[in-house]
Amino acid sequence: ALLVSQPLVLPAFAFSWFELVSHRHFLPNLLLIEGQKGWNIAHQLLIDHFLFLEPHIKRGEMAPSVKTLYEGTLRVFLVLLHDFPSFLAGYHLSFCNVIPYSCVQLRNLILSASPKGMHPPDPFTPNLKIDLLPEITQSPVVLSNVLGPIESLRAHLDAFLKDGQNRNFITGLSALLLKEGTNEVDAPKVSSLVLYVGIHALSRNPNSQISLSRTPEMEVLQKLMDFDDKGRYICLNAIANQLRYPSSHTHYFSCVMLYLFSESKDVAVKEQVTRVLLERLILHRPHPWGLLVTFIELIKNQRYGFWNYPFTRCATEIEKVFESVARSCMPPGSQQSTVAAGGDD
Repeated sequence: ALLVSQPLVLPAFAFSWFELVSHRHFLPNLLLIEGQKGWNIAHQLLIDHFLFLEPHIKRGEMAPSVKTLYEGTLRVFLVLLHDFPSFLAGYHLSFCNVIPYSCVQLRNLILSASPKGMHPPDPFTPNLKIDLLPEITQSPVVLSNVLGPIESLRAHLDAFLKDGQNRNFITGLSALLLKEGTNEVDAPKVSSLVLYVGIHALSRNPNSQISLSRTPEMEVLQKLMDFDDKGRYICLNAIANQLRYPSSHTHYFSCVMLYLFSESKDVAVKEQVTRVLLERLILHRPHPWGLLVTFIELIKNQRYGFWNYPFTRCATEIEKVFESVARSCMPPGSQQSTVAAGGDD
């Protein structure tokens, strides 16, 4: 009955519908059904809610009614993060596919979820060795449909990932990732491609040592940087969506993000990598563990020369934002010396 009466079918019933779905006697009981048998239904109901909200949020200025509904959505997902984090963590891919890019805080909520019982180490721990954490060798549970969006190109993708020889595939990859009949990048297709490529890379090298240089997987991910600014932003967000709790995926994609920053000859790519990370960090907590670890490494490790780039000092306001985030991400004293080192060049 709730699927039939969803807001896309009955918009006037949207508030009452979401109140019923999120009711404390319905949603929690659905998620508590033995064997996680209610998870798929709960997931579909919440996806339907987002599909209704998305076009209203995308318009820019939210109408008061939409703003109220969105604020209610944030509260519901805060409860889910506290009581059912494994549910959010398992379906992170499909949830992120239907959340507009402007809803950064809601995305952070979902990506901050870690399996119940896991207690990630403090990302601000000095000299934290991520590759030595036992969780880094473990793959996360992904309940979303990863293969569906890329089914049409999967055979050619698998062939390329096997030996990297099919040059026609990599040359024409950008066109395969566009929405049919348009020049717009298909975000769900890119998200699935990014995650699938990461899973393939980890299956090739299952230990905690990440090898990126001259691999077919990294060539695919670097090819995504050939899109224009809008398309590249979608691709970098798809990578950032995998920076979550300690796992093999988080470790791999953290290395990928840092590799793209360090190896790209285009400063615009470096600036966009920084933007994608920073816009998720300037909001109120929670922040995904992997996001914090990646940004701390980027601004702290001298090999990336982060503070030497002009986009970190292009305006006083921007410089203050960077320094404020750096202060919150690094131990006292180390940030000042790092910023000073960059400013002396």
